[in-house]
Amino acid sequence: MPAQPLGQSLVELAEQTGVTIITEDALVAGRTAPPLSGVMAPEEAVRRLLSGSGLSLRIGTGGTVIVSRAEPEAGTDGPLQLQPITVDAVLGGTLTESYAAPDSFSATRTNTPIIETPQSSQAVTRQALEDAGTTEVADAYDYLAGIQRDNNIGGLVGDAYLARGFVADDILINGNRSGRPSTLDTVNVERIEALRGPTATLFGRADPGGLINIVTKQPLSEPLYQAEVSGGTGVAGEGSRFRDIRATLDSGGPIDEQGRARYRFNAAAEQERSFRQDSDKTVFFASPVVDLEFDDKTVANLELSYQYRQDVFDRGNFFVDGDLDLPRDFFLGEDQDDDQTSHIVTGALRVDRELSNAVNARLGLYGSYGDLSSEGLEPSSVIGSQVSAARVSNDGSDLFLTAQPELVAELSTGSIGHTLLFGLDASYRESDLLFFRGAPGAPIDAFAPDFPVDLPDFDLSVPGNQRFDSSFTARSIGVYAQNQIDLSEQWKLLLGARWDSVWLSSDIETTFNAGALVTDARDEDFKDSAFLPRAGLVYQPVKQVGLYASYSESYRAPPPTSTLRDANGDQVDAETGRSFEVGVKLDALEGRLTGTLAVFRTEKENVIDTDPADPFAVTNLGEVRSQGVEFDLSGEVFDNFSLGVTYAFTDAEITDNEGGVPSGTRLRNVPRHAASLQAAYRFTQGPLDGLRIFGGAVYQGEKPTSTEGGSPPDLPDYVRLDLGASYEFNENLQARLQLQNLTDTEYYTSANGQDRVTVGQPFNATLGVRVTF
Repeated sequence: MPAQPLGQSLVELAEQTGVTIITEDALVAGRTAPPLSGVMAPEEAVRRLLSGSGLSLRIGTGGTVIVSRAEPEAGTDGPLQLQPITVDAVLGGTLTESYAAPDSFSATRTNTPIIETPQSSQAVTRQALEDAGTTEVADAYDYLAGIQRDNNIGGLVGDAYLARGFVADDILINGNRSGRPSTLDTVNVERIEALRGPTATLFGRADPGGLINIVTKQPLSEPLYQAEVSGGTGVAGEGSRFRDIRATLDSGGPIDEQGRARYRFNAAAEQERSFRQDSDKTVFFASPVVDLEFDDKTVANLELSYQYRQDVFDRGNFFVDGDLDLPRDFFLGEDQDDDQTSHIVTGALRVDRELSNAVNARLGLYGSYGDLSSEGLEPSSVIGSQVSAARVSNDGSDLFLTAQPELVAELSTGSIGHTLLFGLDASYRESDLLFFRGAPGAPIDAFAPDFPVDLPDFDLSVPGNQRFDSSFTARSIGVYAQNQIDLSEQWKLLLGARWDSVWLSSDIETTFNAGALVTDARDEDFKDSAFLPRAGLVYQPVKQVGLYASYSESYRAPPPTSTLRDANGDQVDAETGRSFEVGVKLDALEGRLTGTLAVFRTEKENVIDTDPADPFAVTNLGEVRSQGVEFDLSGEVFDNFSLGVTYAFTDAEITDNEGGVPSGTRLRNVPRHAASLQAAYRFTQGPLDGLRIFGGAVYQGEKPTSTEGGSPPDLPDYVRLDLGASYEFNENLQARLQLQNLTDTEYYTSANGQDRVTVGQPFNATLGVRVTF
């Protein structure tokens, strides 16, 4: 926008963003706004327009921006205290305090309202995360339609998930592929997005079911200092277990007087005594972020994080004679004094540069390094109630680096507008793993165990002991282009394409004893490339409703496991897929209420999955089809009442048994029906002023424990209920009570076969106090 009267600039900004801006004509009369251009959140745009005007802003209900005088009000002793304003100039997206997220950077890598994108996407906002009591990213999957928890191999593979039934092996952080990091804390998370459907055109090799993108908290233009302490307890088995003690810190604000340098710092420390016997956890997390405006056209953002995590290797419970009868606190490694320790360090540098009024350039650099050391027990065989255990040990490290330069240009040809995106991304990943599996010990009775379990020592001269040493490297480069075409105010067309190339290599040495010492060493290589098109169309009969249809293709090279071959010794092929989707989107009440109803069908060939008999081997399932319906609705239905509803019907099964698994076999951990509900109401008047009550319900239907022949048992369906309340004594002090699994339902979240079943949390209560300075 050019330099012009301030009132006119505010009106144009409100029209562009859909954000309500409230002021008085007398306040803006006679004032001139400076020119404004670039990529930034609406609140930051208003702040720049008001620079030097003597006016300031605050955020009202539903993200409304209120412009007022900056001078102290009559009767006050000091300056007017403004609410913190979140600056998100690099990542894009409007940050709100509700359950609605009306725009998303990740779906198109441009700042595009969700209603104008021909793809299904949904976000769990910061407020929804807090109401659900989430402290780990995987906790949010229950509230994302079409996203399911996957078995994380005792904690080795972090926040594992399935998207529309397909195994996903990557998590995006602010739109950057991050490899597959350790279990992540949510203290620095602003929202968690599900990008449903194929995303390979923008993000390279990826699953056609979709991706999870984590949007982190960004620097603030107004000071914020906030600390919270919470403690909880729960009951399981024969006695009480303290759930956890947790402390967090969130601070931010300007560094210099001009506000061109800003920061954000988040930290968390937690100690948990789990309901699982001898299964405790310690976490420390810290993340500083800095924004630097070198001039009016250049913004740099540097973000670092470090996480230390110590817990135990826990494969969960197992079926006994077809039933899940073991107590929830049963832990095969009780009294073993084993632990699992991980460190992960990440760093990201993003630079935005305005080259002209129509062209912006950005460069993203991302890197992470993690290591994990683990020793624990897992079932070797289960016959009736007799279980044989084996000791396993894992020592591994993972290095991931990526670079991504992009250009975004806005231009028009006659009455047709174009938003062009050109980009290149290159990545390198190196994973090393040293794995031992010991010989199984004598069977014990699971219902009358004598802990600790007596096991043989690691010794390769003893039959049954195995040693597995591997090094895996992956290199990829992709070139992509996208054009978002505004055919008219009602019709939007999206066209995109990508050329992706990948080079994989695996160096493996396996040593075991089967009567004689045998060492099998082999080098494996994989090279491939793919062309990936994408097309979508959106029609808006009215501004608040968007009808869309899309077609995409996907490509996924073998995942970063320890082998590129299946159990038969054959090299696996890359997975390829195609997806069709139609749907309707809602963006009502000035962005306070958003929703999507999507119908999809995805077909995928050469599907790769973990071998049920060996978590470090893969198997080819053949051709798989996933089809279904997804629905989500979230936001403020009316003042002070927030609502989030999801439902997903997912029919995911094998349709061609070339991999040896019978056609019609359902995919593991995928329920046909899943739903969730979140609701909150805040009292603003009367004796209950300051009280906020919230709750949630999660439903998961029956789901298979494995994808294999025969009739493996299903995990039972369940409904989990949560309830909570918070009370603001004043603007600086808040107390919060959360009750999770209110009815103490016994439930199981995921499985990898019937002898590795993850147990859900029993009833627990958490009380926290938050202080804001």
